Amino acid sequence: MNEILTFTRDMAAAIFHVLDAKAPYGTYGCTGSGAVKSWADIARAVFEAANGNGDKVVPVSTTDYYANAAGPIAPRPAHSALDLSKLSPSASSCPTGRKSWGSTSRRSSRS
Repeated sequence: MNEILTFTRDMAAAIFHVLDAKAPYGTYGCTGSGAVKSWADIARAVFEAANGNGDKVVPVSTTDYYANAAGPIAPRPAHSALDLSKLSPSASSCPTGRKSWGSTSRRSSRS
């Protein structure tokens, strides 16, 4: 997963850019730009922003998480970051998730 989160506003802008650019038909990966983050990294940032206890988040591997599962488990890739190379030439990149999250949280706190 790329930089923290991808917000619908940013995703919509990228979709409209691809459509307006009349990009070739196909599947386009689109995420916030920046460094790839794990779900634990994302949870840590959310908990830190919400109540200052991001340090309480403990990463758990997929193997450990499903170690005691009682039923069939959907296979998970070891690395699941999206390939953004197809989108890059035809659309402007999405802002970093942290930048979008910051503007969203500022708007939410004023409500």
